[in-house]
Amino acid sequence: MDIRDSVPIPQPTGWPVVGNLSEIDPELPLRSLRNLAKTYGEIYSLTIFGKQRVVISSQRLLAELCDEKRFGKIVAASLAELRHGTHDGLFTAQNEEQNWHLAHRVLVPAFGPLNIAGMFDDMKDIASQLVLKLARYGPGYKMPVAEDFTRLTLDTLALCAMDYRFNSFYTDEQHPFISSMVNFLRLGDARSRRPTYLTPFYRADDAQFFKDIEYMRNLSQEIVDRRVEHPEEKKDLLNAMILGRDPKTRQSLSKGTIIDNMITFLIAGHETTSGLLSFLFYYLIKHPETIRKAQAEVDQVIGKQSIEAHHVNELPYVTACLRETLRLQPTAPAFTTHALKKEGEILGGKYFLGSDIPIVALLPEIHRDPTVYGDDADVFKPERMLDENFNKLPPGAWKPFGNGARGCIGRPFAWQEAMMVAAMLLQYFDFTADPNYELAIKQTLTIKPKDWFMYAKLREGWTATKVEQSLSGSVRSGGAGDPGTNAVKPLADGKPITVLYGSNSGTCEAFAQIIAADAATHGYKADVKTLDEATQHLPEKQPTVIITASYEGAPCDNAARFYDWLVSLKESDKVDATYAVFGCGHSDWKATFHKIPNSIDTILEAHGAQRLCQRGSADAAKGDMMSVFQTWEDEQFWPSVRKAFGGDDAAQPTGSGQTLEVTVTSRRASTLRADVSEAKVLACRTLTAPDVPEKRHIELQLPSDMTYRSGDYLAVLPVNPPESIHRVMVRFSLPWDAMLTFSSKSNTVLPTDAPISAHNLFAAYVELSQPATKRSVNMLIEASKDTSTKTELQTLLTTNFDAHITQKRISLLDLLEQFPIIDLPLGAFIASLISMRVRQYSISSSPLADPHKCTLTYSVLESASLAGKHHKHLGVASHYLSQLIPGDIVHVAVKPSHQAFHPPVDAEKTPVLMFAAGTGLAPFRSFVQERAAQIGAGRTLAPAYLYYGCRDPEKDLLYSSELERWEKMGAVKCYYAFSQAPEASNGFKHVDDVMREKKEELLGLWDAGARVFVCGSRGLGEAVREAVLEMASNRAESRGKRKTREEVEGWFDGVRNERFATDVFD
Repeated sequence: MDIRDSVPIPQPTGWPVVGNLSEIDPELPLRSLRNLAKTYGEIYSLTIFGKQRVVISSQRLLAELCDEKRFGKIVAASLAELRHGTHDGLFTAQNEEQNWHLAHRVLVPAFGPLNIAGMFDDMKDIASQLVLKLARYGPGYKMPVAEDFTRLTLDTLALCAMDYRFNSFYTDEQHPFISSMVNFLRLGDARSRRPTYLTPFYRADDAQFFKDIEYMRNLSQEIVDRRVEHPEEKKDLLNAMILGRDPKTRQSLSKGTIIDNMITFLIAGHETTSGLLSFLFYYLIKHPETIRKAQAEVDQVIGKQSIEAHHVNELPYVTACLRETLRLQPTAPAFTTHALKKEGEILGGKYFLGSDIPIVALLPEIHRDPTVYGDDADVFKPERMLDENFNKLPPGAWKPFGNGARGCIGRPFAWQEAMMVAAMLLQYFDFTADPNYELAIKQTLTIKPKDWFMYAKLREGWTATKVEQSLSGSVRSGGAGDPGTNAVKPLADGKPITVLYGSNSGTCEAFAQIIAADAATHGYKADVKTLDEATQHLPEKQPTVIITASYEGAPCDNAARFYDWLVSLKESDKVDATYAVFGCGHSDWKATFHKIPNSIDTILEAHGAQRLCQRGSADAAKGDMMSVFQTWEDEQFWPSVRKAFGGDDAAQPTGSGQTLEVTVTSRRASTLRADVSEAKVLACRTLTAPDVPEKRHIELQLPSDMTYRSGDYLAVLPVNPPESIHRVMVRFSLPWDAMLTFSSKSNTVLPTDAPISAHNLFAAYVELSQPATKRSVNMLIEASKDTSTKTELQTLLTTNFDAHITQKRISLLDLLEQFPIIDLPLGAFIASLISMRVRQYSISSSPLADPHKCTLTYSVLESASLAGKHHKHLGVASHYLSQLIPGDIVHVAVKPSHQAFHPPVDAEKTPVLMFAAGTGLAPFRSFVQERAAQIGAGRTLAPAYLYYGCRDPEKDLLYSSELERWEKMGAVKCYYAFSQAPEASNGFKHVDDVMREKKEELLGLWDAGARVFVCGSRGLGEAVREAVLEMASNRAESRGKRKTREEVEGWFDGVRNERFATDVFD
């Protein structure tokens, strides 16, 4: 092809001198490169300080780039800086350097199968140290995953490669070599991105950089000298380098080259493997069905034996898990090549690349290429990596170890180590982690999970002693488990009871805390856990209560592993537990209403567990879930517990909350919540006219390590309205600087370790606006000394409580103001409140616009209070957000949406249909903004259509100018329905009206593979569903295949959460 016929490579607009420097996040360059790939497509160019590089992100281009006759490795950027420490070692040598060829020929035999198998015992030695540490520390040990796996892999390499022990598991401090190595990598990366003229300002950093190099080389020199002076007959890498001869030239390696490669092995080898193991367990824990399958395979192959070398090759599913982990998170996330011909090369049939231009293969994007892996390329699915499927992958689809002759020479070593460690940990332990953790990446030369911890609990039948015996080979398969493995630990101050919950939104967790708080009045002490923490370990000989919901028919995030264990039980398996189940749900989701709690109840009973009482259930569609729950707790659960296990018969279910004592002082203090991070408000504005319900826009600066995808949620931890806080302070005659100190006889989520200001408590820790419950009204009756007040409250309880209290949203505070004569203790009031919950909002921006910022689009909920007072009913979170101004700090956390509720991966081929009303537009603004960025970068996308409903185009048509601009550039086609101005929308009042008018167009797009997304109220969701069912039914009939309503609904259920994704709200 003639160079003149080539096409320009897309490139962001740059600035003078610095070029595209501002496009790259210095903390996490990988995130920036991936976002640019999503924007510009399979190839783009960057110029920074005059140096150009090209980035590719598709399998087809990498397959071409892997042709070693046309392209070869080039050492550039941060790798070039590392040459100061490793010179022309195997990893940092240029292709033409003879020392690389010499060392490569000498060392290839050392990484042969027999030699690697011969290192198995040394590998197992170090792995056993980690296993025993976890077994002895017990399930309370908060394992710093990346750090402990780094200790493991560094010690393994040092022992296997050069018979040197760092003994990292026997000291609290890491070996100085690790500190020097980390500094070396960090500073090398920083130096690579620093312009030369700034060097004088970084003299201290540069001095540290070379000091660390000196330490690593001196230690390596000592190890070499010791081996030369005291030779050993070992087939390790050090002997291979000292004694080996190049089969071609008969040359030996110089001492400098030996040291270069020793440091290379220790750095490159341990970093990548520790990252692989860290990501592996992250994905296994996040997907409990995969860890169950992996453990089942390990149990079948290894059983109770001590792992041996041949076992490594007999674990196909574990192998697939490792492959899939490296697909999603290649720990060396890129490699760089260049054209070998001086005149350059044409890539992809149209892009010219000069021989001096580095070409970066961006593996995390290449490994997600939808043309190879499909629309679920972001999903962890080990089955796609089983041998049969793995062997069918096209060239360039999976390259975590690099390519060709310059690929990772230590791949067999790393693979054996990772397989062995994974199998050993799965054999002995069950693992859990914080279900709220969202993967964050830490990047140096490689990538690892950032700030991620997990907990290891010995599996049934194992004790620390038995593990030690197994590792030494003295425990054989077929051994029975320990009797009493599930024995209950004695708890002080009451009989033990376990409260297990599965909760996404926080409701079930709040109910669990209520039972825990009430336990003391019944003579019990509660242990509150997530359901996942009880996987395979339901307590025996004590009551266990399970409170959980369903999430679109699936278990909650922190109940998935427990549920997967239950459904995988064999018919003969028995569960020795005494339990009760309470389920939460919303009856609008008829097909999956209470599916998970019902299933748990049924399975437990089928496997021999004893049910304490009838299953309880609450329906969010009917309002007062709290009263329903408390009624079940008081009338069924606790009486059943006392009957089966004893307890305090004098306990009063309507008790006045006196398990909580409060001391009021006058010192200030504050307590911060730890489950969220700080974001800064950058901008906020009103989107609607004054005479319609207010809708607002807020823009936030996210923490540097917080990432999101289009379609995700932002969870906001709100603060109660100031007037609500003031009402409490006045009602209980608290001074403005009142401090509260808590001591509790039962479980409480309130801060008990230090005083907290009353203002802070009522602002941030408890819900003040939740409707009063029957229990709280009973508490008021008990506290009242006035007969007429008691009678009036009793009437409220017995005469349509739902209509008078729940539907009017009358809070406990409202009732206390209505009946000022009631002298309710402050402790009783606080104990009756549930803890403050986060509220989730759909993010309305795309990270392709700016990965460090996100926006929310929300309705401000404000209406007259139905309590009959002058107070207003305010939405806690929306009011809080509406009062923020630029510069304010808000506590947030990104929460992933359902996997199906994201833009299609293959945007070029998959049409998009979006249906929304009101602030349901939020996620679709994100979708369209993302498409606009991609089109602006020169990509051609499949069509996208937005069907949007609101009142009036002049009053509440959100983001009208943006949508108009995006429509002109081809990012979206908009159809509107204005309920109060139908003349402006061709007579259409509602979205489903427009759908029926455009049915032929919609059916054509569906046939073309369109993905459908719906966001808005339940009413909108149902209207869109009905229109779709009607169109499907009419089409079937027109084709002579008439279908019943049940058949059409069955078809619809089959495409939900695959091609038809909904996100509806009240």
